[in-house]
Amino acid sequence: MKKIFLQIGATRDGQNPYCAVAKREGYFTVLAETDDFVDYQSLSLRLPFDRIVRLNRPENPREVMQAYLRAGLLDHPQVVLAGFEAYNASAGRVREMLAGPEAAGCFIPLDKYAQRMALKKGCAHFPQPEFRFFASPLSILAARDALLYPCVIKPVDSGGGLGVWLVADARQLDLTINKLMDTLNYGGRTFSGFIVECWLAGDEYSLQGVVHNGQALALTCCKKVIEQNRDRDGCVNFYESGHVAIAADALPAAFAGMMSRCCETFNYRQGAFHIDFIVINGMPYFLEMGFRLSGLGVTNLVQEVTDIDWAEVAFRIEAGLELPPLRYGAQPRAVGQLRLRQPAQLAMAQAWIEQHQHGTLLPPLNQPSLPVTPRSTLYADLTRHAGILSTFRLAAAARDEVLAVFRHIIQLLPAAMPGDILCAE
Repeated sequence: MKKIFLQIGATRDGQNPYCAVAKREGYFTVLAETDDFVDYQSLSLRLPFDRIVRLNRPENPREVMQAYLRAGLLDHPQVVLAGFEAYNASAGRVREMLAGPEAAGCFIPLDKYAQRMALKKGCAHFPQPEFRFFASPLSILAARDALLYPCVIKPVDSGGGLGVWLVADARQLDLTINKLMDTLNYGGRTFSGFIVECWLAGDEYSLQGVVHNGQALALTCCKKVIEQNRDRDGCVNFYESGHVAIAADALPAAFAGMMSRCCETFNYRQGAFHIDFIVINGMPYFLEMGFRLSGLGVTNLVQEVTDIDWAEVAFRIEAGLELPPLRYGAQPRAVGQLRLRQPAQLAMAQAWIEQHQHGTLLPPLNQPSLPVTPRSTLYADLTRHAGILSTFRLAAAARDEVLAVFRHIIQLLPAAMPGDILCAE
């Protein structure tokens, strides 16, 4: 019987680490993705999969399996993983369908609201921002006088920062809700709900790791660079512009405790994960957990600072193979990547590299900007993942050295508004 690996959804950063590992392990590789996105991404790169299965809704597990069978693939896939966060639950449901009578042990990824509620019920004192759930943008608007400002609105089932807005006060809420009303999820679908949470001022981090037989292991800890963008209407949204990674072999006890508690509470026992959190006075506040590899090229950072292939470890766990001993690289260092979206940023990075003879500008994925309407299935991808001019890569002995350079490049741009926070590093 042919060994088949099925990936639901293409990665948005152009990396295909699962596919590369699967091919090394002798798998026939299959990608399930929408027609529009396959055609769009093919403009700038060659998708490395042996077979591409086109369908309308990768988020629908039954449609995935129907399209898979229509493509003449009669052997069930042995490994099914999501390439993109928006299709993570679909991958879990497909694994459940394939498991048959043993499906009771299958893990179905929780959305952001379900994660928050599980932590709140399981451990009342586990720190996270105060939050409320809303079924629609209009229901948020109806509660305008009951919200605590400033607040952050985020969809429970999206990815890549799509639909995440910072609202300073009730007057700004009307404009923001109008934006949400015109925003569709990836693939042109609607959002299934929203969280409105209190905005916390602190440093944002993420942990990258794996869990095997219920034992969680952190590989790296990234400090994030978050840019706030104010549009012409004065509404503020976010971009994760950069990450600076260090090996997590000496993880702070509070971070390690949060990681273990999350895996235990969500009953996540096998696979890759990343956890986003914000640190205030040394205490981590949980934001969300992704049950997959990180995007935005973070898999490369993990390997550079640890000498561990994160995708290979995660794939072997999913395939039920034995894991080799995981040993971190001998030389501690920090490696960062900063995505440059503005010509001024690119010019500053070029000048810094020329002056210091250090750092590298990586070529962009070169995803073209196309004129599409907000109702297009490509609109979310074009607004969140296209338009990156280059990626500035920098390594140093310590994380703060890299962050200082990144902050220098970002903060020298014109301020969006007096008093705005342009970078949280």
